[in-house]
Amino acid sequence: SMRLGLAHGLGRYKLKFSPDKVDTMIVQAIGLLDDLDKELNTYAMRLKEWYGWHFPEMMKIVPDNIMYAKTVQKMGFRTKCKSTDFSDILGEDLEQEVKDAAEISMGTEISPEDLDNILMLCEQVVELGDY
Repeated sequence: SMRLGLAHGLGRYKLKFSPDKVDTMIVQAIGLLDDLDKELNTYAMRLKEWYGWHFPEMMKIVPDNIMYAKTVQKMGFRTKCKSTDFSDILGEDLEQEVKDAAEISMGTEISPEDLDNILMLCEQVVELGDY
């Protein structure tokens, strides 16, 4: 009876202070970061695909997902590109390249509803990137 009580007490102690618990938490945190990264890439891919119908040239000019989403958020329709200041997002050369490409873009027109959905997707990409 005393052995059983001692065994239970020792077992509880080992479970309570198991170094494996810390390892498990670290593994779970890394798994969460991987999942968030996958989700961010999926959303960014959808954003580029959807906005690419309107301004396909921008995909090659702005390869970074977060910068791309912030640029789309600020610009909206590509016709506003020339009058938009992107200095807080893009470098000077990149900004000029985007503006030049917007002038001669081969993209189609999109509806305001499409742009609303694209902007919501941008918001999600930026929020996931900030997380």
